[in-house]
Amino acid sequence: MSDVEVKKRVKVTWSDDLSHNSEEDRERERLAQLERELAEQPVKPVYEPEELNNLISYVMKMTTLYDLRDEDWNNEAKQGIEDWITDPRSLILCVYFKGDKLKAACDIPLSPVYDLTYFLRQPDQVFKAETFHDEVVFGTFVDSVESNLIQILELMYAPYFFAVTTWPDSVKSEFCSQLHTFLAKLTDMYYKMLGLTVLYIPREGQQLSFEAASTDRELVKRLEGVVVYWTHQIKSCIEDQASVASQKELLCPSDEYDFWVYRHENLSALVHQLKNPAVKHITKILVTTHSTFIHQFQALCEEIKQKIKEATSNIEYLQVIKQPCAVLECVVDPDDICKNIPQIINLFRFIWIESPYYNSETRITNLFKALSNQIIILCKNYIRLDELFSGKTKKALGEFSKCIDCCKKYREIYDLMAEAHSESKPGSWELDTGSIFNYIDSFVQRCFDMLDVCNCMIIFGRIDELETINKPMFGGAHGDQFEAKCDQIEHMFQDALDNVKAVAHNILDVQAPSWYDDILQFRTVIKDIEIIIENLVETVFEGVNHVEEAVVALFSLHNYSRRKNLRRIFKRKTAEVWAMFSDEVQAAKKETVSSRGTRAGTLPAAAGRAALLRARRDRLAYLKKVMTDASVWLLPCSNSEDVIMHVNRLMGAIDVAIRELWISWTHNVDEKCASGLNRTLMRKSAENPGLLECNIDVNILELCKEASHWENLGLDIPLHAYQVYMKSKTVFYVYESVLAVVKGYNKILDSLSEEERLLFKPLTLVSIKTNLNKLS
Repeated sequence: MSDVEVKKRVKVTWSDDLSHNSEEDRERERLAQLERELAEQPVKPVYEPEELNNLISYVMKMTTLYDLRDEDWNNEAKQGIEDWITDPRSLILCVYFKGDKLKAACDIPLSPVYDLTYFLRQPDQVFKAETFHDEVVFGTFVDSVESNLIQILELMYAPYFFAVTTWPDSVKSEFCSQLHTFLAKLTDMYYKMLGLTVLYIPREGQQLSFEAASTDRELVKRLEGVVVYWTHQIKSCIEDQASVASQKELLCPSDEYDFWVYRHENLSALVHQLKNPAVKHITKILVTTHSTFIHQFQALCEEIKQKIKEATSNIEYLQVIKQPCAVLECVVDPDDICKNIPQIINLFRFIWIESPYYNSETRITNLFKALSNQIIILCKNYIRLDELFSGKTKKALGEFSKCIDCCKKYREIYDLMAEAHSESKPGSWELDTGSIFNYIDSFVQRCFDMLDVCNCMIIFGRIDELETINKPMFGGAHGDQFEAKCDQIEHMFQDALDNVKAVAHNILDVQAPSWYDDILQFRTVIKDIEIIIENLVETVFEGVNHVEEAVVALFSLHNYSRRKNLRRIFKRKTAEVWAMFSDEVQAAKKETVSSRGTRAGTLPAAAGRAALLRARRDRLAYLKKVMTDASVWLLPCSNSEDVIMHVNRLMGAIDVAIRELWISWTHNVDEKCASGLNRTLMRKSAENPGLLECNIDVNILELCKEASHWENLGLDIPLHAYQVYMKSKTVFYVYESVLAVVKGYNKILDSLSEEERLLFKPLTLVSIKTNLNKLS
């Protein structure tokens, strides 16, 4: 590269003071100033191709970006680096990813980027390959404010502050001490968020020998402050004996293993930091000055080695549960969870007995707590609350029941194995079961809470994916009011269910205590709904007058009877229905006894009484069928069997009475009853001379009526009576016709005098013969 003399720019300004006589003078002065500035600008340096390529490669190698690969360097980015190198006026070069494309530009990006590497130069500075690394200022900004702040303060500003010689000693000492404290805390906080323990190593005094540094008392005090903070960090790291779960995290056995791996790595990294020559240099300075803080620091350094040994041992023993716990984590169905539990508990016992560092009750209790957490996580993953709130209540009932059974079996397995362990070594299994099963018990209770919610969805919301639950329907004058009350119940429940949906993320989170307030609020609404339903049932039954209406009313409200708290009132109403049925049975029994010899006036003597008995029996049979069919869905009643037994007895007694009446009638039927058909149809009246009367046998008519009713009752008719009954239609037709003829003839004769009767006698006789011929 040719040497280019760079002349330092003279800072010159112009002003419009009173020395200028006119606007034209001021404009000439401004243009002259611009010409001078342009003349003073350095000429762009000219590089040999090899040197330019070396400078570009230096920038590429010094660039540190996340996931930067060689293939990311495109021609456009390389050209941007070349433009910056060859333009001394460009003070900054920024290399960053814009999307997936790498970009190098001489300005700061206006949109946010994940990380950015910057290169800085002095104004008008021309780089040379052999001095580039000494002259350029570079660094990387990431999205972490803390990391950027640490780098800028520690690498850029802190060295200037430590090298200041113009400040008073007291001011510099206090300022540098506070700076060390700030950087130590900032470094600790930043790396703690990454899960690491990193010591802040001050650069102050590193250029001095430990003898020279020991003579600077203020420097020694500042270094003592740093060592005190190191002591605090190491002590905190050593005392961190167990992993801590966040509020929304449940630690599992695999997390316990991962914690000890992390602890081993963290302690090993701490030992590696303590081997840093700068740390040894500071330690040597404080040992030389007989600092009171160095002994505790050195003791902790020795303790770290023991803790690494402990972590190594715990990793070896906990490794035996890694594979079984991995298998457990893959289980989907809660029914399969408990198949893996005995093996894992036995491995816990092995660790408890054999491990030199993990054999404390506290750590084994933590392992069992982690196992409980794992079971809870598996059950939570199995339960689909989104499907429940979309209407799959029966499926959800099965899921919650499975999870409850799984948790109960886990407790049974634990108790069984603890008992077996205690039999071989009495008193050796003394773990805090309350702590182990605290979350399990809480999870089971929440499952029971959700079982209640599912049942309420079916009962009060009529939400069931397997069957259609009809809306309650009521008849009568007040039916619309009753249905409106049922609509009110559904709206109240839907509002309460919406509140539960809103906190669905807390339902199965055993670490969220707010659920207890939410379920209490839900149950308060359900209690109000139950009171409304009880009042509704009482009101509906006030208008019930007989068994059929009562059964229909219970059927309309039957879905509510599934609720445990409402069973009492529905059992009482069911008992009232059976009592109504029993009253009807007793009333029928009394009527049967009191009306033994009575019959309707239009019915025959024997068959008429049998027909009344059969009607009473059919009524009882109908009510019995209604109650028997309803028993499929009715709540059980203690006296239902007694009522049915009384009905069957009464129906049997009525059948016997009907049979006795039939037997009595058949025995009293004359075997020669058919002879009554041979009689003349009419005869002269003995009571009213000159008039006629019907001569058909009345017993024939009565027999036909009896036979007709017995046939309707499904009973047999004697053969000799059946022969007459077969002609019953003709008999009744002739009987009605004869009555018509006799009535007409007698009416005519009643209107004639004695002389007129003699006069018209031939005509009346002819008329009678004609009508009789028609009948025949």
